[in-house]
Amino acid sequence: MASSSESRSRSNGKPHVLYFHQDLAPLRTVKVQGPTRGKRFYGCAHWPNSCGFFKWADEEDRVQELQFLLFERDTRIAELEILIEELENEVKNLKQANWKLEDDVAEMAIENAEQLAMISSATADRKLYNLLVASWVLFAIVLLFLG
Repeated sequence: MASSSESRSRSNGKPHVLYFHQDLAPLRTVKVQGPTRGKRFYGCAHWPNSCGFFKWADEEDRVQELQFLLFERDTRIAELEILIEELENEVKNLKQANWKLEDDVAEMAIENAEQLAMISSATADRKLYNLLVASWVLFAIVLLFLG
């Protein structure tokens, strides 16, 4: 039983099946004695020198079902490709935001180091100032006792 790109169409009310040769397969009836006598089938129009195409007329035609499944699969793939692109853009944006934050943190560290140096310098200056004032006070006390 060979089958190939099949599709059903109606011409003059009779169903037709398109097959290998892109010909319409005629609808025939089994005439030989046996359990299939009277059963209808489609066969190659070039019989007896046929390509071997054969299909029972009452078989469920799955072409449309399979085409729909392919369409659903292709649609899902397209949706996933769009999602992947959106996620890649989001990752790109997050990386850029992360780099900016890292730069901001580095700048803040530099500013903090500068402020700490200024505070340390101010503290050292205050200590020197306090030491200078204390030495003058001590000098004034010594002068008072000596004087």
